[in-house]
Amino acid sequence: MKLLNATIKKLGEAIIIFALIFCINNYFGNKEQLLNADGKGYYDYLPSLFIYGDLPSPEKNESETTKVSDRINKTDFYVHYKNCRVNKYPCGVAVLLIPIFACADFCAPLLGYANDGFSLPYQKAVFYGALIYLFLALLFLRKLLELYDFKTGTIFFIQLVVVFATPIINYVYSEPAFSHLYSFFAITAFLFYTKSFFFKTQTKHFLWACFFLGLVVILRQVNILIILFIPFIAGSFKDLKSGFLVVLKNKPAIIKGLLIFFSIVFIQLYFWHYQTGEFFVYSYQGETFNFLQPHFIDILFSYRKGLFVYTPVFIFLFFGLFYYLKERNYFLFSSGLLFFVILTYVLSSWYCWYYGMSYGLRAYIDYFSVFCIFLASAIYKSGKPMKTILVLLMLFTIPLNFIQIWQYDKYIFHWSEMDKRKYWDVFLETENRFRGYLWKREYDIEKFSEKIIFEKNLGEGYAEANTTTEIIIFEGIDKAKLDEGKLIEVSFENTFNRDNDGYVEFFIQGLESSKVYFSVGTPLIHFSQEGLDKNQEGSFVYELPLIEGKESKKIFIKIASTNQAITLKNIKIKF
Repeated sequence: MKLLNATIKKLGEAIIIFALIFCINNYFGNKEQLLNADGKGYYDYLPSLFIYGDLPSPEKNESETTKVSDRINKTDFYVHYKNCRVNKYPCGVAVLLIPIFACADFCAPLLGYANDGFSLPYQKAVFYGALIYLFLALLFLRKLLELYDFKTGTIFFIQLVVVFATPIINYVYSEPAFSHLYSFFAITAFLFYTKSFFFKTQTKHFLWACFFLGLVVILRQVNILIILFIPFIAGSFKDLKSGFLVVLKNKPAIIKGLLIFFSIVFIQLYFWHYQTGEFFVYSYQGETFNFLQPHFIDILFSYRKGLFVYTPVFIFLFFGLFYYLKERNYFLFSSGLLFFVILTYVLSSWYCWYYGMSYGLRAYIDYFSVFCIFLASAIYKSGKPMKTILVLLMLFTIPLNFIQIWQYDKYIFHWSEMDKRKYWDVFLETENRFRGYLWKREYDIEKFSEKIIFEKNLGEGYAEANTTTEIIIFEGIDKAKLDEGKLIEVSFENTFNRDNDGYVEFFIQGLESSKVYFSVGTPLIHFSQEGLDKNQEGSFVYELPLIEGKESKKIFIKIASTNQAITLKNIKIKF
């Protein structure tokens, strides 16, 4: 046991990282395009500064002769600020990735890739950068939890859970340039040095805490909220007071700490000033907090993005808080709960409380080390039977998390429009026919009511198990008439049984040559409008491409059954 504990203590973080790489390689799959969405904006400081030299400045605004570069104009993250353009996102991620970027820039031509900041070596470099900072975050997390005298096994288990039972996986292998993973690292390091200061009151710990707090700010300004967790970190009101008195009596330390903090923060201020001529800029133009209308319950429990729906392991953090209350440690209970409530209130007040197209409630990732303290307390303070139950339940959330991240990546989960019906329609479903099921584009067919070329009621269609039935929609339509059409809606009644993996195939084929000009197969369940396993009228709209060939065409559908017979009632067509 001692040998095992020693091995875990020395190699635990490496074991977890290599296990994560194994899972990515063998389950999630490696990606080549990793700089996307918000992550591209966080990263773009680097190619803009070191490759293109096109970071906007007041001298390069659009009203001057020297205009903003075409590359900048094509992005959506360099926003308009007064008469200037400014990168919407903070610079912290780019600062942390400088060494990684330099390696990629050096290696790219040696490997036969362009030095453009976005070729494969740069994409992979960001992936490895995310792994490095996750490793460092886990290292600081262990050091932080050790200050609470948690056992080595408990700490390793919490490290395992925070990686494999949370959205962190997605923000390593799929969206590694987003700021949350780097903020998780910076906040964890800040908490470690803050806790160390209250424990030993050494100046070096105070100065390091100032350094990492500055890093927290340039990664994501709202994360300054972490200072509200300092009372909990102190451990008691007495220790909180004595720690602050130690700092106040050490004026050289205060001056050094402020200089360190503002030196880091100045990096962001410099970039704002360079781009706009102003040191303080609100770059999220048109995006604000609405503190009078927080989505407090939604951000925790909604099927759209609720924290406890998509990261259910953190439900158990309340067990940790409960044990503080049970032990009558009201200071830890109240300071911990109050921080969670304030954090949730602020995050849920953001105008887009679900934080756009992303997996889970990503804004909480930055604070996962806080939740880990609560989880570790829940395990450490539980009796043996309860501890076993908690560990097993937490372990159960790992495969659930794996499946849901995979569903998110494969277009089974919708990135931003989930609800209760959609969630349970695809719960744990991994078959290919569920891909895109929730991504069906909706059309207001009534808007086209004056432009309907023809309508038909084709009656009933039936295909026995493992057979195909062809139903003619229109035969002999000429090219001119076909070119008028943009959409064809196919609708019918069915129960849309989730176990029925049949297809409806749509064809446009030449009458003389039998050449197929257009064809697409659509899983039967994709026609559902009100969810699966209920009788309803379902529909699907096909967008027609420009069809070549002068010969007359026929339009038809095929009902292709597999494991079950298919009956379609009241089949209707609108062209």
